[in-house]
Amino acid sequence: MALAPLDWFIVGAYVIFALTVGVVYAKKAGKDVNQYFLSGRSLPWWIAGTSMVATSFAADTPLVITGWVRDFGIWKNWLWWCYCGGGMASVFLFARWWRRGGVMTKAELAELRYGGHGAAALRATLGVMHAGVTNTITLCWVLLAAAKIMDVLLGIDQTLAVGLACGVALTYCLMAGFWGVVVTDLVQFVMAMVGSVSLAWMSWSAVGGGAGIAEAAAAGAPFTADTLALVPQSGPGSIFDASFWTAPFAALCVYLGVSWWAVENVDGASVAVQRIAASRDERQGVFAMLWFNIAHYALRPWPWIMVALASLVVLPPLKVTTPIAGRVISVDAERVVVENANGSSQEFLLAGEEADWSPSPLVKVDTQVAVGATLAATDSERAYVVMMKRFLPVGLLGLVVASLLAAFMSTIDTHVNLAASFFVNDIYRRFWRPEAAAKHYVTVARWASVVVLLLAGLMASQASSISDLFLFFLAFLGGVGPVYVLRWLWWRVQASTEITAMVASATATVALTFLDINWELGPFSDNGLLVAEGRLCLVVLTSLAASLISLVIAGRPDPAGCVAFYRAVRPAGCWGPVAALAPEVQRRSEGVSALLGIISGLSLVFGLMLGLGHLLLGSSQSAEIALAVATVGGLGVLVTLKRQLRSEAP
Repeated sequence: MALAPLDWFIVGAYVIFALTVGVVYAKKAGKDVNQYFLSGRSLPWWIAGTSMVATSFAADTPLVITGWVRDFGIWKNWLWWCYCGGGMASVFLFARWWRRGGVMTKAELAELRYGGHGAAALRATLGVMHAGVTNTITLCWVLLAAAKIMDVLLGIDQTLAVGLACGVALTYCLMAGFWGVVVTDLVQFVMAMVGSVSLAWMSWSAVGGGAGIAEAAAAGAPFTADTLALVPQSGPGSIFDASFWTAPFAALCVYLGVSWWAVENVDGASVAVQRIAASRDERQGVFAMLWFNIAHYALRPWPWIMVALASLVVLPPLKVTTPIAGRVISVDAERVVVENANGSSQEFLLAGEEADWSPSPLVKVDTQVAVGATLAATDSERAYVVMMKRFLPVGLLGLVVASLLAAFMSTIDTHVNLAASFFVNDIYRRFWRPEAAAKHYVTVARWASVVVLLLAGLMASQASSISDLFLFFLAFLGGVGPVYVLRWLWWRVQASTEITAMVASATATVALTFLDINWELGPFSDNGLLVAEGRLCLVVLTSLAASLISLVIAGRPDPAGCVAFYRAVRPAGCWGPVAALAPEVQRRSEGVSALLGIISGLSLVFGLMLGLGHLLLGSSQSAEIALAVATVGGLGVLVTLKRQLRSEAP
């Protein structure tokens, strides 16, 4: 058992605290769905924003980032850093519009935006999608991470671990409602930061800090040329030469050039929208989004990255390959047996030098393997938990384990609560029982929570890689971003446009993931297999083409259907025919101000993020430049927000 009595006491104390919060807020949360899902729309910015940050840090987050840094390099984090572009667009545009709309979910906005039977169908479609698919996939990888953590620290097998995690989370979810989520998020954020910084400092010191990492990198494997790179290297040729486009550099171009504007979350993730909607007013919603972007992208990543880099020194990758070709006839946790064509067999032991760091089987019985094939390898995602076990002393280990449990519960609570809100608000109450009592909907929400979590637990028991699930999720609605942005800016976008984009994106993702096709797309294919970045590009192209065709075929909508939305939200952009029907709405030019704010916000966040990274890695001159950019960006953010919010004051 890895945990000492003091560690168990700390973990138990947090569980008792969380359950106590659930009991305290159960009555308040049970009054109606507005309390259960939105805390009565009464949250200040610092609670709403911190809750966004805490929820975005699930138990899986340090694991998957550790895996990316170990397997690819620091640069791989641009896969999620790039989404700061959409985050800053939310700060300077979308947050105010979401709050003005007065909606509970993104699906409800669709009906407000478009009106009519098509909009009702879209709302129902989005309700089903977010209640039964997107949030369930998120829950799945969070449960999988909890299983890996328990497996390493407690020695519990994955199936049992998922069952225990589901039981703990479900008990708390049914009691707490959204009030419990945001209150426990405040404590979880502090615990998580203290724990991650402590582990980073101890593991970083153990390998000699930045100088020790640089020395290990100079020595070669397991470090590669891109391990410490904030930006991966391109090839030796010109930009028009195939050799220029190395796989890492091509991936970076996709992240920065496509990913951030193409995804469904470009105008605000469902988690963020829920907290914006729960804010006291639009000003509080804007500040909540700004705090989230700074904390999420600039302040939090480097402790995890430091641990990942140190783990390459302490826990080098291990793998077992076969010198013979044949068929796998036996697989278990300790050995793999391969039988060759002559009927003789060879046994390959999987034990590493340490019991907590050994290769895991990558093959199954009856798998045909060639000479040199990898039979087993260490799981890079587990390295973070192993580092916890090796470096954290008694007490602090308990705090970090409790913080991961808190992170797990926070994300589970959020996505179960969120999935239930889509089901109750956009399916059950809207189409089945529109006139039921307020408490009846809360009861339905709790039952829906049970079903969602059980479904996610079943999926997690069949999955193995957090990263694979995450990448599939990113591509699943990877092409709807342009339509989601345009619906705020252009009155011609219709419900049919959005439905087409969503169906095309989801269908393309499933087809490209599961169809057995030999792909030859340069850096976007690997030995005939389509890599995640190539899949995303094809999904985006498919969705864009389908959306444009739908827009042309559908023709000109009736501007009267958008008047209610226009009056409530007062959006910027091309709304001439609609504005003519609502002359009392005062129009303001927001384009230039928003653009300057977004640029300033990105300068602030990326300057601070890269400056901290360069300091840790010993590049003082680069750090000074980056931090200077952050300072200028911060001033630009302050000036822009002051002008925007002053112009919106009554």
